[in-house]
Amino acid sequence: MIRWLQSRDEEYRDGVDPKRRLAESYDRHAQEREERGEPEWRDATRELFAGRLERGDRILEVGAGVGYSARWFSDQGFDVVATDLSPGNVAKIREKGVTAYIADMGDLPFADGSFAGVWAASCLMHIPNDTLPAVLAEIRRVLADDGLFWSGTWGGPESEGIWEEDFYTPKRFYSFRTDDQMRSFYEANFDVESMDVSHPDAAIDRPYQSTFMVAR
Repeated sequence: MIRWLQSRDEEYRDGVDPKRRLAESYDRHAQEREERGEPEWRDATRELFAGRLERGDRILEVGAGVGYSARWFSDQGFDVVATDLSPGNVAKIREKGVTAYIADMGDLPFADGSFAGVWAASCLMHIPNDTLPAVLAEIRRVLADDGLFWSGTWGGPESEGIWEEDFYTPKRFYSFRTDDQMRSFYEANFDVESMDVSHPDAAIDRPYQSTFMVAR
């Protein structure tokens, strides 16, 4: 059972910007994530995503972590750009030879319709419910009409706040959503083609919502 250290309303009381807190947390754990690598269960989804696009297409990965998926897409012949809020993560991505920027998902430094595909793996859980619609609209803005968007999120019973038992320092903010709730957020900007809900990681007692969408 996840225990919450703070409610959503209490998040700003210590005077620390939640985005700065999140970036600091991932900065401190960037080398650990580099050594851990990418989960193998994500490989099949990347293959499906790549198979829907043409080699040479421009792909954006948001919340890219240390860049394993971005590097994989680059190796498949795509023109890849990655963004992350953490300077430490962005440094790791650049070390892999991928163009990367420190950027907020809600304020992407790209022109409208710049990408044929957008990939977002396990990052939207860090966006609070009241901000998520604007973030998804921003992702839609940079995606070409009929462009492909894939998002993977840990779901389950609805809950939001800073996770008390998080082993990262500082502890991270999470917003978990039910399948129906997550789908309703997506449908404001995208046509949802499929949402595959599974339990790919035995160590995580939450379902994973793997969702393929097309930009309207």
